[in-house]
Amino acid sequence: MSDLASLGFGREVFRPDHEEFRRTARRFFQHEVEPNVRQWEDDGHFPAELFREAGKYGLLCAGIPEEYGGMGGDVLHHLVMHEEQAYSLAGASLEGGLATDSVAYTLLLAGTEEQKREWLPRFATGDVISEVAISEPAAGSDVQGTKTHAKRDGDDFVINGQKMWLTNGPIMTMFLLIARTDDGTSEKPSFSMFIVPVEGARGLTVGKRMEMMPKSCGGLSEVFFDDVRVPASSLVGGVEGAGLSAGFKTLALGRMVVAARALAAAELGLALTTDYVKQRQAFGQRVIDFQNTQFELASVKTELTVGRAYLDSLYRKMLDSEVDATESAIAKLWCTEAEGRALDRCLQLFGGFGFSDEYPISKMYALARGHRIQVGTSEIMRLLIARSL
Repeated sequence: MSDLASLGFGREVFRPDHEEFRRTARRFFQHEVEPNVRQWEDDGHFPAELFREAGKYGLLCAGIPEEYGGMGGDVLHHLVMHEEQAYSLAGASLEGGLATDSVAYTLLLAGTEEQKREWLPRFATGDVISEVAISEPAAGSDVQGTKTHAKRDGDDFVINGQKMWLTNGPIMTMFLLIARTDDGTSEKPSFSMFIVPVEGARGLTVGKRMEMMPKSCGGLSEVFFDDVRVPASSLVGGVEGAGLSAGFKTLALGRMVVAARALAAAELGLALTTDYVKQRQAFGQRVIDFQNTQFELASVKTELTVGRAYLDSLYRKMLDSEVDATESAIAKLWCTEAEGRALDRCLQLFGGFGFSDEYPISKMYALARGHRIQVGTSEIMRLLIARSL
């Protein structure tokens, strides 16, 4: 499938070092992931060792400065890594996948110097598997509804509550937790962020893997806190009340990551479908020769081309400055909604085979539905965009 080989390459926004990084990432997914993904699906989750293998390839924390153990690249290296997961034939089976770089960026931007030097090199080697723990059963996009509480007790904080939707929960080693640190009665709650290691934390329970619509070898878990004690030095940034600002520092980047994955997955879906309909025969001719097939694929290509032009324009901007909340919301809304429409059309052209896990398109279709919810639903994106009018 020659179309697949060219996906992601040759775009003007990328320099030669980005292109070489993409080739390395593609080799990683082809050699280390795709041959093993079916076994990992049977096992229930891919192994923690996959992170360390990614570290050996130099893929983790590629945009983190070298002084903190990273590769010293830029934010586009980070986005290329996520694009390559989506371009992989096994990408949808990984679900959240190798998604800890955003957590590393949170520490880089909001952590103390001691916290950065202690943790970031371990992110880069794959020895730390982490997530930002924000969502709760009654608090997702509405962070103000957070119930998890951290109370100061001498040189420690004592945490009680519950978090959910934690990516790679079954193999997670540490997470950044957002909890209330006011007395619980304030009209304006105070939120703080904490570094919480999983191993050895008394009172911390990682729940069983949550069964999701996409049947994958990734995993989401709930975490429960019953008088979990952490030292005051685990307070991110060393300041109480700065938890939301710490989380918001990488929120736009997180939405750009989802947009990047969504659009890349849709581009892969278009390439796979085009290849399939050129080979598949029906009623004495190739499926591609039916005008309906041509019109459907033409509509998909047009929508994805428009999305790619906008997304790459934001990539260029990110090399010199930051994208704002509105821009990242537009990118996330357009790319995830376009992905859903594109993969729905693509799956239809596969016919019954599109409904079978023997073809990647089925898992890609299911995961696309989640992209419209992750890191803020499409409705929240529209609300953010509307506020800019």
